[in-house]
Amino acid sequence: MRITTALVAVFTLGLPCGAFAQEADLAVRNQWFTGSLEASSPALAKAGALAIEPYLIYKIDTGAYEDNGHHNRGGDGIDQTQVVIVMKYGITDRLSFQALPTFVRVTDGRSRSGLGIADLPIELEYRLKDENGRTGSPSITASAGLVLPTGRYDRLHNALNGLGGGVTLAKQGVVVESLFDTKGGHPVRIRVFASATEPLASAGVQDLSVYGTASGFAGRARPGVSTQIGIAAGYAIDQRWVLAADLVRSDAGRSRLSGVDGTGSPIGTTGARASSTALAPAIEYNWSANAGIIAGVEVSVAGRNTASYVAPQIAIALSF
Repeated sequence: MRITTALVAVFTLGLPCGAFAQEADLAVRNQWFTGSLEASSPALAKAGALAIEPYLIYKIDTGAYEDNGHHNRGGDGIDQTQVVIVMKYGITDRLSFQALPTFVRVTDGRSRSGLGIADLPIELEYRLKDENGRTGSPSITASAGLVLPTGRYDRLHNALNGLGGGVTLAKQGVVVESLFDTKGGHPVRIRVFASATEPLASAGVQDLSVYGTASGFAGRARPGVSTQIGIAAGYAIDQRWVLAADLVRSDAGRSRLSGVDGTGSPIGTTGARASSTALAPAIEYNWSANAGIIAGVEVSVAGRNTASYVAPQIAIALSF
């Protein structure tokens, strides 16, 4: 009798848990997401799937951070307009290919301007583990790829035309994503992401360049290793409207430059380490599970040896 009573009690107590798990899974599966602005996304879930997300970004220079982290307001008046197109294709149900072509226009607020394409990141992404909407257990996607030196970097007629680094970079990354429901039926999506890039060689440098050289210089430069780590969250107000935010820390190692200037004098310099921390709140609206729009602003909140900025941006996400 006691055993029967205990089994009934366990079964009865278990029903709400199972029901809640099913309801949570249903709420998560029915929720539509687009963002966030900065976080990488997992590999696509279906072979032949295509996702395209064009961004329009206006980056406004607001000052600079010194080596000790102190912020100087004002800046040098150099602003950028960027069009970044995130393109992803599902090769298999777990493996995706991604490319991010970027077009940039730079102005200094006076007469000078630059226009061109930046370096091109390409990568393969493989989803090692699927997420579980009932338990919140995350998906894990690993990526590896290259940043191709498609942007101009030396022999510049105008320093604002320098949009690349001149060297191929190896890139590795990971994205962990978890989807779960919260009280009141407001699904939340959390992404934790990290990446690292390192140069595979040094770049030959001539004349005016992005490495701070002037006309007549001849030599080589090698950028430092760079890393990025961040966390992103999306909170569903309802099925269509979502609040999103990113917190991202970026670090760049020391670049190295060697060669001779226009007079034949040797030059050898090592750049300073640089870092930047940015916050990017946004709001998104989704027409369906396959189409949405997100708008927000990325703001640098801390840094060392780097410019500070405000970058309003908008993007449309489409999947097929």
